[in-house]
Amino acid sequence: MWAILVWSAISLAALQAAQEREAARSVGDAKIAELPVSIDRIQRALAHEPAIRLDKARPVFRVEVFGRKPTIEDILGEDFLRGPVPYGGMTHQEFLNMVTPDDVKGYAAFTNKEGAIVAATSIALKWALQRAIHKYQEAKKEAEREAARKEVQEALAALERARRRAAGGG
Repeated sequence: MWAILVWSAISLAALQAAQEREAARSVGDAKIAELPVSIDRIQRALAHEPAIRLDKARPVFRVEVFGRKPTIEDILGEDFLRGPVPYGGMTHQEFLNMVTPDDVKGYAAFTNKEGAIVAATSIALKWALQRAIHKYQEAKKEAEREAARKEVQEALAALERARRRAAGGG
């Protein structure tokens, strides 16, 4: 009696294990069937002799993928040009632009009107100074010319006196 009972338990356990293996295999086949690749094609390609032999111990597998190249819209989404929403509050410069009156924004120590007056007078003073320097240089050149003219006239007068003395007139 014991032998029949042990034999039934073993048979039942073996049958249950076989059913579990079959269920696992069918679930695995279902998962494999869902893949977008052909397992049979891969197995056939691996069964052939390799076209390239390498001396390395590790095998080399190459995969060729057929499909559509993804676009930038596929990767980033349709609204990728709009960019992310700015995070955080305003910057210090944005705050200063908001609270500073327009009359003070142009020149640091002056209002815009005072800055324009300073700029205009600076330009006028520069022009006047350049004119004065030019007149000074011209006057210096004129004084040198006048001195050279006077020196030539004195040399001509001395020459004339020397000729009169040489002629005996005195």
